[in-house]
Amino acid sequence: MITTNQALARIQEFRLHPLGFFYLRSNAVNGTSSRFHIWPSREFGVPDNECHQHTFDIRSSILAGRMKSELFTFNPSAGGREREFAVEYDIAKSSLRPTGRSGVLERICEFDSHAGASYFLQAGVIHRVSIMQRPCVTALATVDRGIEIFSYGQDVAEAPFDRRLVDSSEIDEIGNILRALTTSSRR
Repeated sequence: MITTNQALARIQEFRLHPLGFFYLRSNAVNGTSSRFHIWPSREFGVPDNECHQHTFDIRSSILAGRMKSELFTFNPSAGGREREFAVEYDIAKSSLRPTGRSGVLERICEFDSHAGASYFLQAGVIHRVSIMQRPCVTALATVDRGIEIFSYGQDVAEAPFDRRLVDSSEIDEIGNILRALTTSSRR
């Protein structure tokens, strides 16, 4: 996994994620990679289509803050309120393409994770994360399973998202969070 010190050394490589956090990613080796996620003190950019799944298994360690995870199953239904979207990537942008399926998201369970905790999420599990205490920082190890990625929600007009590199003010914000984390871990 990417360590806090490694994240600090690579601070200019963080990017903005459409679900409202900054992320840093290592290159995959044999389908395995590491990620580092930071939800800053301020909230930004959370879309309506926030229920989603991943192409990879996630093993996540919470380094700071607290989050709530909700897990869902999608039940296709002609009259369903939720729409299914395929997530597509084009260099540094991501977009949602309607699949034509609608249905109902049924919540299976939820769990809280706090600093010092860890959890595992299997590829393909539909979930939504809510940040309960900010800033929230997670270090993740991922294993790609090669499945298609879907997002779910009611918004049909979400524009493509530019997963741009962080700007100088965001670098300062990330740096402050990471330095506070390294200081607290030395105590």
